Amino acid sequence: MQPEFRPANVVRNSIQSAFPRLRLAHWKVRSPFDRSYKCIAWAACRADNIWWPHGMDPVPKGLYWPPGVPHDTKVDTFVMAFERLGYQRCDNQEFEFGFQKVAIYAWDLDTTTHMARQHFLGKGWLSKPGILEDIVHFTLESIESDPPYRGDGYGEVFQILKRSWLTALFRTCLFRCAWYTFRHWLYRLVHPSWKSGGIT
Repeated sequence: MQPEFRPANVVRNSIQSAFPRLRLAHWKVRSPFDRSYKCIAWAACRADNIWWPHGMDPVPKGLYWPPGVPHDTKVDTFVMAFERLGYQRCDNQEFEFGFQKVAIYAWDLDTTTHMARQHFLGKGWLSKPGILEDIVHFTLESIESDPPYRGDGYGEVFQILKRSWLTALFRTCLFRCAWYTFRHWLYRLVHPSWKSGGIT
């Protein structure tokens, strides 16, 4: 499925409708509309499938979940999935040179909703909100939602995880992140109208 370049005003309105706090925050669009991957995959530096605990056998094409990890939406389950990638629990969201961090959003300890990955140089957080465009939001709070959480929105950040750049390099994640970053840069270069739309 080919990425789709939606008009800038459509992108801006759809994302800010989903996340009202972004109306008062600084954020940028980094990629086109793409149904082939979502937030958990993007946090894991993947843009070739959808990561989610599906519980199906055989596994449908385009869907993935790490083998041996339970098929539920508990925060601890997503921690376990990312421990397979070398992450460990962390007690702060601040940028630390030499480390890569991800944040787990949830409504409660049983209901994970989203994950975001820290920019490699600490310049905000990278999110893929469902099938919408990838964005950079400069605070984790800017895509949180107000209680009650049942319904739309991601709730709040429940857990931060981190791993060293060396671990990411060993697992080839840095190469994938670099490739997708380069590819998205090319997308934006070829579609300069995004700049005039105020969403770059």
